[in-house]
Amino acid sequence: MDKGQAIDAYSATRSTIETHLANLELIIVSSGQSLEGNSFYVHNTLHRYDELLTKQVNLFWQGKQASSRICEIGFNAGHSALLMLVGREASPVDFTIFDIGSHKYTRPTLDYMKVQFPHARMEYIEGDSTITMSAWIAENSQNVHSYDLVHVDGGHSENCIRNDLQNAIILVKPGGIVIVDDTNVSYINDYVNSYIASGMCVEVDVFPTQGYPHRILRTAAVV
Repeated sequence: MDKGQAIDAYSATRSTIETHLANLELIIVSSGQSLEGNSFYVHNTLHRYDELLTKQVNLFWQGKQASSRICEIGFNAGHSALLMLVGREASPVDFTIFDIGSHKYTRPTLDYMKVQFPHARMEYIEGDSTITMSAWIAENSQNVHSYDLVHVDGGHSENCIRNDLQNAIILVKPGGIVIVDDTNVSYINDYVNSYIASGMCVEVDVFPTQGYPHRILRTAAVV
């Protein structure tokens, strides 16, 4: 799928996406908490952020191309997960989620996503990813280097991003995709550059992103 095809496919899902967004908004409002920044809205609001359109297309595009396994570090209210799943129709996928679970709306939005995307076999691991991911990997070693796509959008401290990226590389398959969010933060961007400089990853040619930008990497054929 090229860029033009990705835009066309995303455009064809817009009415479905809008329905899901409206339903998620109801859940978020009922939680009484402000919505943390995500791929559709301005941080701590329900105001749409138009500059995030290319980010939405990229997430949709990469999710559509993931053959069977996706991991997301940082679920929040499920907006990125929605984008990665909505273009797959009923194509089965294992979807592993790590989230700190600090928002009241996270569990209800996750439950909504499970109902709306029953073909996505969702496993939810709650807690600090710097602790839970290494423990989960140790207990599930059969899943090492098995994920088509890992989306890194958890905590933004330097310690957290360092650990999340290391674990993402452990989980992604050779030639798989790692999406790193919020690369406007200098040290997050530096970590992405270091993985490219090491030869472990190459940058994927996708749509440039604004607002809350991300960068997308493909791992080497042999990890």
